[in-house]
Amino acid sequence: MNISSKAELEQAIIELEKRKLLHESLLIGQFKATRDSLRPMNLIKEGFHNLTHNTDPGTILKTVAGIGAGVLSKKIFVGGSSSIIKKLLGSAFEVVVAKSTISHADKIKAYGLSIYHNLFKKKNNHQETQS
Repeated sequence: MNISSKAELEQAIIELEKRKLLHESLLIGQFKATRDSLRPMNLIKEGFHNLTHNTDPGTILKTVAGIGAGVLSKKIFVGGSSSIIKKLLGSAFEVVVAKSTISHADKIKAYGLSIYHNLFKKKNNHQETQS
Protein backbone atom coordinates (compact mmCIF):
# COMPACT_ATOMS: atom_id res chain seq x y z
CA MET A 1 0.00 0.00 0.00
CA ASN A 2 1.55 3.30 -1.16
CA ILE A 3 0.38 6.29 0.80
CA SER A 4 1.19 9.60 -0.84
CA SER A 5 -1.03 12.11 0.93
CA LYS A 6 -2.27 13.01 4.36
CA ALA A 7 -5.86 12.01 3.43
CA GLU A 8 -4.73 8.56 2.31
CA LEU A 9 -2.78 8.16 5.56
CA GLU A 10 -5.82 9.09 7.65
CA GLN A 11 -8.00 6.68 5.62
CA ALA A 12 -5.44 3.87 6.12
CA ILE A 13 -5.34 4.56 9.88
CA ILE A 14 -9.15 4.41 10.09
CA GLU A 15 -9.19 1.17 8.12
CA LEU A 16 -6.53 -0.38 10.37
CA GLU A 17 -8.40 0.69 13.51
CA LYS A 18 -11.58 -0.94 12.17
CA ARG A 19 -9.63 -4.11 11.43
CA LYS A 20 -8.12 -4.00 14.93
CA LEU A 21 -11.59 -3.74 16.54
CA LEU A 22 -12.88 -6.61 14.41
CA HIS A 23 -9.93 -8.83 15.37
CA GLU A 24 -10.32 -7.92 19.05
CA SER A 25 -14.01 -8.84 19.04
CA LEU A 26 -13.27 -12.13 17.24
CA LEU A 27 -10.51 -12.93 19.72
CA ILE A 28 -12.73 -12.14 22.71
CA GLY A 29 -15.51 -14.30 21.26
CA GLN A 30 -13.13 -17.20 20.70
CA PHE A 31 -11.73 -16.83 24.22
CA LYS A 32 -15.24 -16.95 25.73
CA ALA A 33 -16.17 -20.00 23.64
CA THR A 34 -12.98 -21.78 24.67
CA ARG A 35 -13.47 -20.87 28.33
CA ASP A 36 -17.04 -22.17 28.25
CA SER A 37 -16.04 -25.41 26.54
CA LEU A 38 -13.38 -26.07 29.19
CA ARG A 39 -15.75 -25.78 32.14
CA PRO A 40 -15.94 -29.11 33.97
CA MET A 41 -19.69 -29.50 33.49
CA ASN A 42 -19.42 -28.85 29.76
CA LEU A 43 -16.54 -31.34 29.48
CA ILE A 44 -18.67 -33.95 31.25
CA LYS A 45 -21.67 -33.20 29.02
CA GLU A 46 -19.55 -33.46 25.87
CA GLY A 47 -17.96 -36.69 27.04
CA PHE A 48 -21.33 -38.17 27.91
CA HIS A 49 -22.72 -37.06 24.54
CA ASN A 50 -19.81 -38.72 22.73
CA LEU A 51 -20.20 -41.84 24.84
CA THR A 52 -23.94 -42.19 24.26
CA HIS A 53 -23.82 -41.47 20.54
CA ASN A 54 -21.17 -44.10 19.91
CA THR A 55 -22.94 -47.19 18.57
CA ASP A 56 -20.16 -49.66 19.34
CA PRO A 57 -20.86 -51.26 22.75
CA GLY A 58 -17.27 -52.49 22.95
CA THR A 59 -15.99 -48.92 22.91
CA ILE A 60 -18.45 -47.91 25.61
CA LEU A 61 -17.37 -50.82 27.83
CA LYS A 62 -13.69 -50.01 27.26
CA THR A 63 -14.30 -46.39 28.21
CA VAL A 64 -16.27 -47.27 31.33
CA ALA A 65 -13.63 -49.81 32.37
CA GLY A 66 -10.86 -47.27 31.79
CA ILE A 67 -12.57 -44.59 33.82
CA GLY A 68 -13.34 -47.06 36.60
CA ALA A 69 -9.77 -48.32 36.71
CA GLY A 70 -8.47 -44.75 36.75
CA VAL A 71 -10.72 -43.68 39.61
CA LEU A 72 -9.94 -46.82 41.60
CA SER A 73 -6.19 -46.39 41.12
CA LYS A 74 -6.38 -42.76 42.22
CA LYS A 75 -8.33 -43.73 45.35
CA ILE A 76 -5.71 -46.36 46.17
CA PHE A 77 -2.77 -44.07 45.35
CA VAL A 78 -3.99 -40.87 47.00
CA GLY A 79 -6.37 -42.21 49.63
CA GLY A 80 -7.39 -39.50 52.07
CA SER A 81 -4.24 -37.44 51.63
CA SER A 82 -4.50 -33.67 51.85
CA SER A 83 -1.16 -33.06 50.10
CA ILE A 84 -1.59 -31.03 46.93
CA ILE A 85 1.43 -32.70 45.30
CA LYS A 86 0.05 -36.14 46.00
CA LYS A 87 -3.37 -35.14 44.63
CA LEU A 88 -1.77 -33.81 41.42
CA LEU A 89 0.29 -36.96 41.01
CA GLY A 90 -2.84 -39.00 41.73
CA SER A 91 -4.74 -37.18 38.98
CA ALA A 92 -1.92 -37.77 36.52
CA PHE A 93 -1.78 -41.43 37.58
CA GLU A 94 -5.55 -41.68 37.10
CA VAL A 95 -5.32 -40.39 33.53
CA VAL A 96 -2.42 -42.72 32.67
CA VAL A 97 -4.20 -45.77 34.08
CA ALA A 98 -7.47 -44.87 32.33
CA LYS A 99 -5.75 -44.36 28.96
CA SER A 100 -3.71 -47.54 29.20
CA THR A 101 -6.76 -49.52 30.32
CA ILE A 102 -8.75 -48.25 27.34
CA SER A 103 -5.94 -48.88 24.86
CA HIS A 104 -5.13 -52.37 26.20
CA ALA A 105 -8.69 -53.47 27.05
CA ASP A 106 -8.55 -56.51 24.77
CA LYS A 107 -5.38 -57.83 26.42
CA ILE A 108 -6.78 -57.19 29.90
CA LYS A 109 -10.01 -58.98 28.94
CA ALA A 110 -8.04 -61.96 27.61
CA TYR A 111 -5.95 -62.21 30.79
CA GLY A 112 -9.05 -61.87 32.96
CA LEU A 113 -10.89 -64.60 31.06
CA SER A 114 -7.83 -66.83 31.20
CA ILE A 115 -7.54 -66.40 34.97
CA TYR A 116 -11.29 -66.92 35.37
CA HIS A 117 -11.27 -70.14 33.33
CA ASN A 118 -8.16 -71.44 35.09
CA LEU A 119 -9.69 -70.87 38.52
CA PHE A 120 -12.98 -72.55 37.70
CA LYS A 121 -11.43 -75.31 35.61
CA LYS A 122 -9.17 -76.31 38.50
CA LYS A 123 -12.08 -76.10 40.94
CA ASN A 124 -14.28 -78.33 38.73
CA ASN A 125 -11.44 -80.84 38.16
CA HIS A 126 -10.72 -80.88 41.87
CA GLN A 127 -14.40 -81.53 42.68
CA GLU A 128 -14.62 -84.34 40.07
CA THR A 129 -11.56 -86.13 41.48
CA GLN A 130 -12.99 -86.04 44.99
CA SER A 131 -16.33 -87.59 43.91
